[in-house]
Amino acid sequence: MPAIFSAALIVLLVVACLSLLNVHPKKEYAHLENGWCVTIDEDYFTGKNIEQLYQLHSGKLYRGDVITVSTILPNIGYLEFPAILYKSKYTTLNCYLDNELIYSFGNENYENGDFIGKLYHIIPLPREYAGKTLTFHMTVTENDPVTDLEAPVLGNQADIEGQLIHSNMFVISTGIFMFVFGVIFLFVSLIFASTIPSITAQIVESLLCMNLGAWLLSYYNLFNLLYYTPLETQIEYFTLYLIVPYCYLILFCIQNVEKKTIFLTVAALSSAQVVIQLILQVTINIHLRETLAIYHANALIGFGFIIYFARKNIMNKNTPASTVVQMIGLTAFSIALLTHLFFYILDKAHIRTGSLLRNTTICTGCLLLATSMLANYFLYITKSYAERRESASLSHLAYADGLTDLPNRAMADKMLKELSNVETDYCIISIDLNGLKTVNDKFGHPSGDRYIKDFAKVLTSTFGEEDFIGRIGGDEFVVIIKDSSSKDIISMIERMNSALNVMNAIYPEYHRSAAAGFAFLHEVPVNDSHEVYLLADQRMYEQKRQMHEKLGINVRL
Repeated sequence: MPAIFSAALIVLLVVACLSLLNVHPKKEYAHLENGWCVTIDEDYFTGKNIEQLYQLHSGKLYRGDVITVSTILPNIGYLEFPAILYKSKYTTLNCYLDNELIYSFGNENYENGDFIGKLYHIIPLPREYAGKTLTFHMTVTENDPVTDLEAPVLGNQADIEGQLIHSNMFVISTGIFMFVFGVIFLFVSLIFASTIPSITAQIVESLLCMNLGAWLLSYYNLFNLLYYTPLETQIEYFTLYLIVPYCYLILFCIQNVEKKTIFLTVAALSSAQVVIQLILQVTINIHLRETLAIYHANALIGFGFIIYFARKNIMNKNTPASTVVQMIGLTAFSIALLTHLFFYILDKAHIRTGSLLRNTTICTGCLLLATSMLANYFLYITKSYAERRESASLSHLAYADGLTDLPNRAMADKMLKELSNVETDYCIISIDLNGLKTVNDKFGHPSGDRYIKDFAKVLTSTFGEEDFIGRIGGDEFVVIIKDSSSKDIISMIERMNSALNVMNAIYPEYHRSAAAGFAFLHEVPVNDSHEVYLLADQRMYEQKRQMHEKLGINVRL
């Protein structure tokens, strides 16, 4: 049930995000795929598809190689703010319109040897754009970059931005959701850190969700739609490299790792890769992208550990439900990540898999991970609530009188012990029913029980909810009034007796009465609640003796 509820809640939230991001272009726009003139170094081609640039150059491209592509812009009608949307990949970008430079990116970074990644560019055009020659002049900044360029989009600036959002709604909504969910879950986990047993795992899972949100948005170059930064691709690789160490940490937190030396060694080496790569990038400018193959190998090893533990949990029927739920989410996410890696390899081999399939796979894996985290939390809440109810029930059985449901002697003794630490004045009233034995002998024990229960109701209606009322024996009761300075004890006892007299008038089969004695803390020389109770009890018996002598009954002490 927690898993179903969690899945339904996450689906609802993602659908809400999709609805908010449901932007449709208002005017016509065009994908400029065909009719490009291409120059790669000294090779020249005409009438080509820009998305199949890899077919024109059989060898690898290296840093410093130059790619120039140009086409004549078609007339798609009047555009109030005409613009071109284009995604560069590891290149500088100089954009010309009829040989006039209208946009430039990355030239200074290239000269300084800085890393230049992937980036969407929105390039404004003049309103008289139709029929003019658009030229992209790009200098390769990384060895062996991707050569499958994306077709530029021509249209009104607001429309092409809307088209970009619309075509990536699932990724954007999932990325935002994962990041926000991670922040909220981390905040909740830290608040309840003292009560949640698996707090370390939940904190790591929260950080992983935040990391995945940032990775999704930066991997698909959508991060800059929310916050512009030229470091978007560095964020992509850094967050990508952190995924595997996070998974190792989660496994260590939720699993009973038997061979810790092997596991910790592999996990440490995987984590060290991230640190070493960052050092290499800062010191000798070896970029994160250049060791991607090592990361993929680490990811495959990590996936093997996840499958091993998942199989182990299936074989062990005593695996805690919390571990099972978290492993389901982690395994589903790992399978999605492995599938995404397979799609990535196919794309590198220029075998198209379709962006919708890739996006759906990785986003679904992330959402399943979040679902398992939420289900585990609800599972803990449900279990905790059941345990509290069971504890309260057992506590009630231990400290409640079975006949009247009032606190019993054990609870009264506990209350008296607590009063020994109280310095403010309080009052203890000792009460004893009269004639209970006579009622039992003459009318039977059911009548005697009813006598006791009726008197218990009189006590609860006479004294306040904040006062302690307990049955400590067959016909013995005690009332503890902590705030005795603000209450008239004598009036309360008279009200109790009046209630008994009313019952005698309505039900005259036997006479109901009680003897009561009370004492205050300030009346005893030491701060001892038992001394106060003994004084109240002594006064109760004095009153009981007087009542019995008046009726001619022998006092039963």
